[in-house]
Amino acid sequence: MFFKNEKGIAMGMAIIIGLVITVSGIVLWQVSTNDTLQVERDENSTQAFFYAKSGVELAVGLLQDDPDYLAHGEEASFYGNLDEPTYSSTETDDYNIYFEIERDNNDYFIRSTGIVRVGSAQGAQAAANSLGFVINMQQLEESVGMGGGGGGGGQIPPLDMIFSLGDIELTGSSQIVGNTGTNSVAEDSVVLAWSTVINGLLSIGPGGDPATVIDTRNYAGNLPQGTAALPSARSYPMPEFPEFPDLPFQGFMDAGWWPIPPGGHRISETGTYSYINVQNELTIDIGDEDLLIRTESLSVTGSGKIKLNKTGSGRLILYVDNTFNINGSSTINQNGNYNDVIMYYAGSGNPSIDGSTKYVGSIYAVNSNFTVAGSGGVTGHIVTGGTTVNVTGNAEANVRAVYAPNAVLTVSGSSRIRGAVVAQSINVLGNSRIFYDDSLNLEFFQLLDWGSGEAGEPADWRAIGQWQRL
Repeated sequence: MFFKNEKGIAMGMAIIIGLVITVSGIVLWQVSTNDTLQVERDENSTQAFFYAKSGVELAVGLLQDDPDYLAHGEEASFYGNLDEPTYSSTETDDYNIYFEIERDNNDYFIRSTGIVRVGSAQGAQAAANSLGFVINMQQLEESVGMGGGGGGGGQIPPLDMIFSLGDIELTGSSQIVGNTGTNSVAEDSVVLAWSTVINGLLSIGPGGDPATVIDTRNYAGNLPQGTAALPSARSYPMPEFPEFPDLPFQGFMDAGWWPIPPGGHRISETGTYSYINVQNELTIDIGDEDLLIRTESLSVTGSGKIKLNKTGSGRLILYVDNTFNINGSSTINQNGNYNDVIMYYAGSGNPSIDGSTKYVGSIYAVNSNFTVAGSGGVTGHIVTGGTTVNVTGNAEANVRAVYAPNAVLTVSGSSRIRGAVVAQSINVLGNSRIFYDDSLNLEFFQLLDWGSGEAGEPADWRAIGQWQRL
């Protein structure tokens, strides 16, 4: 009996060992199979990722060939096959790249999906992977060698929003209406207080976190309509200030109340004046050629007026070496076209357009601070290399652009700015408003020297754009 029991025990142990070996084998086979499948899935996912990158390459190549392929707000979709490689807007059953391009002002958003297909069935899909890429117009130009540094090789910097290179602060019940941006990623660099409003998209610096960049601790209003990080920090250089021309000397012009010459006070020829003082009315005759006037001092005071008598397509180009003064209820080119008057101001003074004065034209002040105050108004562009620009009181700077990348811009009281803005920092206080207006006539900016315009070394678009995992 003892030996029979031992045989039974041995047989039972053998069965148990056999079962253990069988189960272990099944487990090892399943683990091996799962590992193989996981490796295969990883390989397919990696392949799909590279397909997606290839889709971005195709999209950027298309935009490099035609940077204005899409208008603002438009989008397009394409299907591609790397076996050939081709792409078209027509969907097929075996495409392995799908990419979309959408334009928002000067930014292009690319969304690309790579697909790995297996088996013989049409459309069979093993893995998919997606990538996003953001690139703006200036970066596209740099990627094909059009960038010359600074202002983009003769290209006007983007004027597509209210933009601060640094801080933005709104207090009281002030508002910015339109898309707004900053290069800053610093904590609390955008301050929204009380019942202030940014009515539009707020873009912050690359990699910034809206939760830390935007300070809303004293905020009772609505947050911006959306926030986004810029693909790269923006650069806003000053254009080259022109050399003043040597012009025939014409003496001086004193347009006062007495004596008044026959036909009134008039300037009809290009020339240099030691000074121009206007207390009454000065008419400037302009034909098809630009009329150039250079003066040490330009003063329009009291109820003085400078009026243009245009009989052709020419403009009035003013070169002021030292002093520019406009006050009282005086006007320059009132009710005219702001493209018809351009002033280059080289003085060290700080021009102020205040009282009930009106200036219709564009001004480039080389390094002056600038003030628009009272009920005064500017209709045109303001470009300055100064450190402060103030718009205050009940003033309205109905400008198409305030371009002051070195300046603290302060808009206060119940004053208004309407156009595009570039400043070092922006303060909007009281009941003041800044309205972005994209009806920009950039004729004046096109006259300025933003660089040589010569082709440079192409930049790597893969490095200057912003990649996104979707």
